[in-house]
Amino acid sequence: MNASFRRNQSAIALALAALLTAILLFVVIPIWSARLHGEYNQDVYADGYDQLADNLATGHGYRFYPDTAATLMREPGYPLVLAGIFLVFGKSFAAVKAVNLVLALGAAWLMMGLAKKFSIHPLLTIAPPLLFLFHPATLVAESRGGVEILFTFLIVLFLRLVYRAIESRGWWAYAAGGAVLGLAVLVRSTPMLFPAFLLVYLIAIEKQKMTAAAGRVAVMIAAMLMVMSPWIVRNYSLTGKFVPTASVLGTSAHAGEYICAHRGENRPMWLLDREAAHQRADLAHGLGLRFRDDFYYQMFYAPGDELVFSNYLLHRVEDEYKTSPLLCVRCMSANLVYFWIAGKTEGATLANAAVQLPYLVLGIAGVVLCVRNAQFKMIAPMLLFIGYVMSVYVPILAQARYSVPLLPFVSILAGVALMAAQRRFAERHAVEPMRTSAEARMLPFVRHQEERR
Repeated sequence: MNASFRRNQSAIALALAALLTAILLFVVIPIWSARLHGEYNQDVYADGYDQLADNLATGHGYRFYPDTAATLMREPGYPLVLAGIFLVFGKSFAAVKAVNLVLALGAAWLMMGLAKKFSIHPLLTIAPPLLFLFHPATLVAESRGGVEILFTFLIVLFLRLVYRAIESRGWWAYAAGGAVLGLAVLVRSTPMLFPAFLLVYLIAIEKQKMTAAAGRVAVMIAAMLMVMSPWIVRNYSLTGKFVPTASVLGTSAHAGEYICAHRGENRPMWLLDREAAHQRADLAHGLGLRFRDDFYYQMFYAPGDELVFSNYLLHRVEDEYKTSPLLCVRCMSANLVYFWIAGKTEGATLANAAVQLPYLVLGIAGVVLCVRNAQFKMIAPMLLFIGYVMSVYVPILAQARYSVPLLPFVSILAGVALMAAQRRFAERHAVEPMRTSAEARMLPFVRHQEERR
């Protein structure tokens, strides 16, 4: 099977996947959603991103409401993309889903390149992108206006560049990786500290000299900060402080601690999350801060108040965990599981578990196979990134939707297990015909011996 045929095969598979995904997004899911009578909502925007985008598009600046202060509560990457869509297509959700579809297909195409590092076997090239594209969480993310699909595309692109940088050890490769990482951080700040973990990997696993590895990672960090610099400068001009991310850490920490502390009371997560939001409003009132209560978030009338309140919440949670270390341990242990399966309701959590567990089992099997076949270095950067992302969410707040950007890597590892199973199946069935033909050749000889007896 030549390379040209394999490329055509992959392109055809991706084109068919694109067609089927479009049918699901624009026909099947809307019908299914309507029949559920509100139990599942598609064509909705998450976390107020549409408000930020609408104010940008209408010239009111980066704020949730025209009368509230310029905000730092959300990273600007996705609202800027949404604002561009609104300016070109109006507030068309079909356009939003179409962009999500293109980004998901782009991530799937990049996955093919990553998978080829393990093997050029057709199954490993095609199966992981299909596992990712038709994972229910991917389809749900594509049907909504949230950061997950854009962030996933940027993360997969970043990991592709990390692999290239490790192989080439070129400064430009690290700079390119840093630039893409900067874009990813502007969408969601989760991976901002990953270069520090990468440095440890380069020294401990790749056996690079410390000075050389530190220099390459420094180039990556410099490129990342250069891309992020407009956001950093803007935040400094508003608050007089260095704020490279969003001012939502305290809110996330408080929500995670409240949900964990009250989870034993047999109330659903959505209700606990809402109660935590009400408590935050009471705390903000108690601090004398002026804000507009927006059901879940507090929209302040001074940018500095966002930072004050976020830091207050963060210190409050730290004090709670210092007072009750067992609560901290219990929350972190639970978040290891919640990160992959937790939904807002018990039904959603059970559905997430039913879908995620087969992927995770296959992914773990793929890791074991790679280790046995002395391919650990091939999967190490992916495993490092998965572990890093989990370590960011586990101490704060973990839900299944936060694991969506990791699905491409889990799918690749699952593809390794599927490829091994397919090869074993093929080898077993290749032996059986050989045995059958040998037995057929021996049959006249056996009959002759029986007649002689």
